[in-house]
Amino acid sequence: MNTQDPKAIFKKAAIGLFRQPSFLVAFAVLLLAAVGLNAATQFMQLHFKKLSVPLAHSLDTIPMTFPTKFGSWVCVSKDQLTDDIQQELATDQYVMRYYLNTAVVEKSDVASFEGKDNHERMTILAKLRDKYRGRLDRAIINFAVTYYTGKADTVAHIPERCYTADGYEPTESITERWDLKDKQSPDGNLDVRYISFDDQAATAKIRRNVGYFFHVNGGYTSDPKRVRIALQNLWEKYGYYAKIELMIQDVDREKSAEAMQEFLTAALPDIEKCFPNWAALPNR
Repeated sequence: MNTQDPKAIFKKAAIGLFRQPSFLVAFAVLLLAAVGLNAATQFMQLHFKKLSVPLAHSLDTIPMTFPTKFGSWVCVSKDQLTDDIQQELATDQYVMRYYLNTAVVEKSDVASFEGKDNHERMTILAKLRDKYRGRLDRAIINFAVTYYTGKADTVAHIPERCYTADGYEPTESITERWDLKDKQSPDGNLDVRYISFDDQAATAKIRRNVGYFFHVNGGYTSDPKRVRIALQNLWEKYGYYAKIELMIQDVDREKSAEAMQEFLTAALPDIEKCFPNWAALPNR
């Protein structure tokens, strides 16, 4: 029975390895490679990990208190997710709300949300979907902003994956150039990924029209691949992106897009106030 001290065995084995020329050569090469990589990273100022960038203002500051409006659109829900859904979302910085178009919805229906908790509001909203069916393209909009920072991995939760997982099939998908009129950009336009999803399980045709785009490292894009490329830029010290998504449940794709553009024209200035000042970040 071998009762020799394990430390002595390890020491003896290590001495044996260091007496072998091939091991010493391999060890030296790996050591030089590690030192060289570290020196090159510092010299070239490469950043394999990204520093987090705080929002300029919390997303909660985007007006929502009933009856706050974006143009003719009034918020009728509160930001509430279950712990499981929030964990799946992979961020606690988000807003997810429903807005009604007061130019279409009767004043008494808008007033019915006042003083109600979120469960009661969702019940009222479901009834209004039936009441305004055929006019939902101008009546009800689902709006969400989610914010991620300090990561350089795959862009999370794009509609092409989420809606398909819920049984919806994309029937038309295109990048559109939306005219937002008052937007502070060189030409006043914004690229938006616009997709129509049809529910394959429902007996009646239910279509969800979804528009989404990103604000990443100080600029806009509608392409998730461009977001990932921006986050994986080794010369950038910081990294963040926000996904802005809108959904209208209606068959009419064109009118739904018009309503989303109207909403964004009114809402985007308040959304943009929350995003970091990319140009002002230190030591970029």
